[in-house]
Amino acid sequence: MHKHRALVAALFAAALVAPATASAQSSGGTGIGVVVGEPTGLTARFMRGGNNFQVHAAWSFSDEAALQLNGDFLRSGELDTDPMMPFYFGIGARLKFADDALLGVRFPVGLNHFFEGAPFEVFAEVVPILNLIPDTELDFNGAVGVRYYLGRGRD
Repeated sequence: MHKHRALVAALFAAALVAPATASAQSSGGTGIGVVVGEPTGLTARFMRGGNNFQVHAAWSFSDEAALQLNGDFLRSGELDTDPMMPFYFGIGARLKFADDALLGVRFPVGLNHFFEGAPFEVFAEVVPILNLIPDTELDFNGAVGVRYYLGRGRD
């Protein structure tokens, strides 16, 4: 069982690092910040146009308190009424290190607000999760957060 957990953790880490590294070197912005809710911790987002990649390294307080790592590929769109408040949706993975490691598929949906002339973003998201390991079951996360964009900022 320990070999299985190590393999899952290694695959998850590789999936997080490869796209994030490529996106961070693009002309888009890189935002770092905090996320509060379920889970609560650190967040980063790598932006390039309408394609984004976000990661959370956070602490989950539901059921079994545990470290949770998330990585999501996101698509962004703009609401007709306010281009500074785009929505996003996507697909990703969750690895939660509880008594039994949980591996699941995330389906994040959220709303951002960028401040004109400022390198900040606030966001709120809800995330249905389909756990696959060790059992198949539906779960949910939800959080709000803030990120500061380094360098060039938002595209």
